[in-house]
Amino acid sequence: MIPAHRGPLVRTVASGVLVAIAVIASMHALTLVIDPGPWLTAGTTGVVLVSTTSCLVRYFLIRAAVDRAAVRRAAGQGLSADRAADRAAGSASFVATAAGVVVAFWFVLARYGGPGQRFEPFVGPDAFDQVIERFRQATETMSTQVAPVGPGEAISMVAVGGTLLVLLVTDSLAGARMPGFAGVPLLLLWTPPLTLIGEVQWPVFVISVTAMLLLLTVDPVGVTPGRHSDSDSAAVRRAQRFRSWITALTSVAVAATSLGVATGMASLPALAGTWNQLISTPSDTVELSSELDMRQPLSARSSSTVLTYTMGEDETAGPLRVMTLTAFDGVQTRRAVSEGGLAEFDSSRVLAPEGEGAVGEGRPMDIEIGQLTGAELPVPLEPRSIDVEGAWGYDAIRDEVRGDGTEPGSRYRVEVVDRELTPERLRSAPMTGDPRSAGYTEVPDTEHRDEIAAYAQDVAGDAATRFDAAVALQNHLRSGQGFVYNPDADYRGSSDTVWDFLQDKEGYCTQYALSMMVMARSLDIPARIGIGWLPGRPDGQGGYRVTGQDSHAWPEIYFPTVGWVRFEPTPQVQTGPLPSYANPGLGSLPSASPTPTRANEVPSQRPTQAPEQSDPAASAGGSSEGGDVTDRTLPGWAWAVAVIIGLGVLGGAAWLLLRRRTEAEVLDPERAWSRVLALLAEQDVHLGPSVTLRRAPAYIADEVRTRTGAPLPDDATERLTALAGAAEEERYARHATPPTPMELEELTQSVTTTLTEALTRKP
Repeated sequence: MIPAHRGPLVRTVASGVLVAIAVIASMHALTLVIDPGPWLTAGTTGVVLVSTTSCLVRYFLIRAAVDRAAVRRAAGQGLSADRAADRAAGSASFVATAAGVVVAFWFVLARYGGPGQRFEPFVGPDAFDQVIERFRQATETMSTQVAPVGPGEAISMVAVGGTLLVLLVTDSLAGARMPGFAGVPLLLLWTPPLTLIGEVQWPVFVISVTAMLLLLTVDPVGVTPGRHSDSDSAAVRRAQRFRSWITALTSVAVAATSLGVATGMASLPALAGTWNQLISTPSDTVELSSELDMRQPLSARSSSTVLTYTMGEDETAGPLRVMTLTAFDGVQTRRAVSEGGLAEFDSSRVLAPEGEGAVGEGRPMDIEIGQLTGAELPVPLEPRSIDVEGAWGYDAIRDEVRGDGTEPGSRYRVEVVDRELTPERLRSAPMTGDPRSAGYTEVPDTEHRDEIAAYAQDVAGDAATRFDAAVALQNHLRSGQGFVYNPDADYRGSSDTVWDFLQDKEGYCTQYALSMMVMARSLDIPARIGIGWLPGRPDGQGGYRVTGQDSHAWPEIYFPTVGWVRFEPTPQVQTGPLPSYANPGLGSLPSASPTPTRANEVPSQRPTQAPEQSDPAASAGGSSEGGDVTDRTLPGWAWAVAVIIGLGVLGGAAWLLLRRRTEAEVLDPERAWSRVLALLAEQDVHLGPSVTLRRAPAYIADEVRTRTGAPLPDDATERLTALAGAAEEERYARHATPPTPMELEELTQSVTTTLTEALTRKP
């Protein structure tokens, strides 16, 4: 809360501090997509350094302009002095931003341009090359890893550099006296977590919004930084202070109310949304249903914590499966394969369907149930042993653990025993051979059944092995032929959802998974659907947190002598990179775990596709290189567009600043009178609250006579009366005809010159 009549130091510092607070708070929104680390300290240091530089430059320039204006007014050049002060204030913002750009550029080079992680204040040509290389590494990481990513030097540099860019734009808008627009650039820091995670932390929201609203009280429209307000009367100052308090309190109320409404809406089960009738939240819990409806749109999913888990260092689990679904009628998938009996087990037994051999030692995994209810126990896809309390049994046909149900706070331990899954082993599996139960190759008798079969034949019918066919179907849906991940896709009016999805090419995991299952079955390949949760994200305490938003569906293909294997046709924007065994373009990589993990899933080199193989499905039949997946979510053209937009924003801000510098002020009676009052205030002549515009000329003439002993010239009194009369008429007359700007300029210039000479004359 800074009243309008405060000087340039207080106003400049207050503006800079509020902008810095808002940017630092918004920077912490990125911790949802980038793990916390030293980059937060570096970003905060850079913000403070750049903001301090900008504030100092802006203050000294404004202070110098105000001093020069005072000298001009003393020489009788009141109007030209004020106009020069206005222009100097506008140029100060531009110069201050330019100084901030230089400091920000130097800081990034000094912090991230060295060969290691040291701060090198003296930068050279090598620093430019290092920064460019780290930017390339960062783009590769963003294209191949799923959020949140580790705080490596490359990613940290992009986060810090982006934060400083947002600071510069925000600071330039605030310095250009456009506080209403200053908060817009902060959305650039909110966009990654909102897009990838779907949320922004409430402290970020409250602090950023409050700081931006308070910024409105620092620089009210119509008040030039460094100058007194239009009136120095006590009544006007009290009104300004009251307005500042009202604005400050309103800003806090708006931020608190918005947060409360958003939190309340998110906590209401009816508004939290359901996922394709797969997730229901009758209270604060999340439950997975045994039916999957392909027609419903994917609405907002619950943010409740489903479970948390911890594993060894640098290890994560892949998806945690709850159940498998088999029967599909073209709209819904259900459990239709006859259930096997539930076998008792203890912690020494490795639970896996018959024929799924496991190798190596178990990897421990401790799981704690959160707000999850259901009769099934979440378990990794790989063979595993489970140490859990309660009445639980194992269904070897479905590979499910079912029992009395999960309860919040319950814990159990899992030992994951990995299978040896490689493209070579999966290719060597026999082409024929079915699981123990029938029904995994049944195709729904829908209107477009034959067209779907022909579509699948075109995509993967020439594949040499079952594995190559599965990869061809996966790649075709995931990264080929224009398919797009769209959580708002709606197929409620469809009579054949798989066919409509293959034509519209927009959908979410349900459409992708069920379509691949149906196409695989059309090729006589046993397939089913797995339902469960993606691996979640780090919880900041050494473990991982899985929420309702991580719910997921995927297809599983059966390989004789190997068992059921997960594939991932849903695009990376939702699921992250492919499992290494499902991407033959990586070559014969050993796989410690068949499930996608952040530790072992991301390749050290991104797979590339041969130029002549533009369609990954076209070359999947028989070559290990043909089924390669490019799997990028942010192509080069997107970066080019982002750079163009960023340059456009900076160019627009510079244009606005230059326009403000060159824009001529249109003088009106109110402004003319305010300049007279400003001149009188500099000479310590103040008009009290009781002095009206009509009485003001006589009051000023008496003050001149009292101070100098000489009366004010009659022509000066007449001009002063004319100027006050014009201001009075503009304020109160219903139909006013003010003098022209040129006439006002001559009148004001004459009055200010005469008053300056009279008041500076010694008695």
